[in-house]
Amino acid sequence: MYGTSPGPARIRRHRPWWLVILALGLWAPATALAAEPTAAPTSTAEPEPEPMPVTAGDRPTRAPVHADCNHRMPLYLHEVEPGEHLGLIAGRYGVRRTELAALNPQLTNPDLIRPGETVRVCPEIFPRLTRRIEHVVAKGETLSAIATLHGLSVDDLVEQQSGGIADPNVVRVGQRLLLEVDGGLVPDFLPPEPKAKRRRRRSGGKSRAVSMALPTSKLMHIKRPGLAYGTPKTISLLQRAVKRYKGRHASSPRVLVGDISRKGGGRLDPHASHRTGRDVDMGYVLLGSHAKRTRFSGVNRDTLDVAKTWALLDAFLETGEVVFLFVDYRIQQQLYDYAKQRGVSQHRLDEVFQYPHGRRRARGIIRHWPSHRNHFHVRFRT
Repeated sequence: MYGTSPGPARIRRHRPWWLVILALGLWAPATALAAEPTAAPTSTAEPEPEPMPVTAGDRPTRAPVHADCNHRMPLYLHEVEPGEHLGLIAGRYGVRRTELAALNPQLTNPDLIRPGETVRVCPEIFPRLTRRIEHVVAKGETLSAIATLHGLSVDDLVEQQSGGIADPNVVRVGQRLLLEVDGGLVPDFLPPEPKAKRRRRRSGGKSRAVSMALPTSKLMHIKRPGLAYGTPKTISLLQRAVKRYKGRHASSPRVLVGDISRKGGGRLDPHASHRTGRDVDMGYVLLGSHAKRTRFSGVNRDTLDVAKTWALLDAFLETGEVVFLFVDYRIQQQLYDYAKQRGVSQHRLDEVFQYPHGRRRARGIIRHWPSHRNHFHVRFRT
């Protein structure tokens, strides 16, 4: 309930005739419309109102692309910071440890890297500059409010103080905090300078590359076959991942596949992506009778089959061609905890998961994005 505050004395006035009719319910068209129940939408696709994040391999950059990065993006040199390992560095740039090891043959033991060493990276997540600032705690400020103000998580802020905060719930007025905050994109990865009369390729246009339909299979249920067109590479990788998953879980129900793209690509409502044949919506694996669902619904802590969902995501990761997997942050936590309990190394967890660094942090391959509580989203590389 909302509270009310006392106001000035009210002056009694005669109500207009149309208000009397409306109050008595005699305005039939209006009341009939108000009482009309809203029809359930026929489509079960969840809207994705926000555009997908652009990766370093998706748009031109100010610096030229590098041959060692398959001519997809510029090469970036990362200086190892204290406490970093190869998994953390991979997660920071949205790539795999194996890719970093291949790019850096000088690292004789990738598990032992020293601060100050240089690691070559072909980043999917844009490299960003770091600014170091000092924040003096003002009266009434909390650590959470300070972290939010500077785009950090509380854990990040505490970690940056090198043990200077014993209790995150207690900060003193006048206390000085040294923070590392975002300083914007590295200049080489900024968009190119605009040129006069430059003709831009229309986004979302038709493409001959989006020509292959996902074949029907006993391994998967395709929700809308007419919207299951992708590039040959996407279809091949999707089939490979599902086959690998089913090879490990033969008794598992068919995998649920949602929209990919329409034939030829282009705009596909209500999605903000699914235009280039590289995006695939997939159902989480559910327990018991819920596992036979043929639409994206019913996912919660009691129905999610965490073990098989992790196995399915892992099969996609093993293709080595995934830019990101969008997974709701709360589901990420379940998967992270399960993987950790099963002995997955901390290096790999830091490599692939955004959790527990905060849902707003652009890191890892498994990341949060709105409207992915009932399905996850796969984007493959170009």
